[in-house]
Amino acid sequence: MAAFDWLGVLIKAAAEWVSRCIPKYDPAAWNGPDVCPFNNCYNYACDIRTNTFAQPGEASGNPYALLACASVGPAAESDGLVHSSEPDCGCSECCHTVALVMAPGYDYHWYRKGPDGKWSHKPGSTPATNLDNSGHEITDPRTANRGPYTEFCGFYCVNKAHVQIQ
Repeated sequence: MAAFDWLGVLIKAAAEWVSRCIPKYDPAAWNGPDVCPFNNCYNYACDIRTNTFAQPGEASGNPYALLACASVGPAAESDGLVHSSEPDCGCSECCHTVALVMAPGYDYHWYRKGPDGKWSHKPGSTPATNLDNSGHEITDPRTANRGPYTEFCGFYCVNKAHVQIQ
């Protein structure tokens, strides 16, 4: 008689639960004519369509004052994102991981980690993609070719049940 693999069943169940929380890379859902031009990188990273080009801190009444990590990050936190020192938020509250980068004094940009561990992003009103500025798949936003976004600000956890953007 074969022993039942309780550990294997538990691991599979945990993986299935985590995967339902993490948005998959599905560019078709973001690149249609009624979605793409009206949602930006912050919408995409949070996986929340508002059709308003959401800005960090606006929904919470605490918009960023400067285009700097020290201003945009806290504004996003006021919307409900949680700063993380690790590139993986875990699954304790059904979160997915995003990363903030900055073109200092010019612009911010967000990336989103998928369930396969790879990253994707949606630059402004342009299509969502999983490629960096060199045309390579993004395995780590810290080392990807980000063009003018030279400053890596950090990782954040998004729990859609606790995040509000507009």
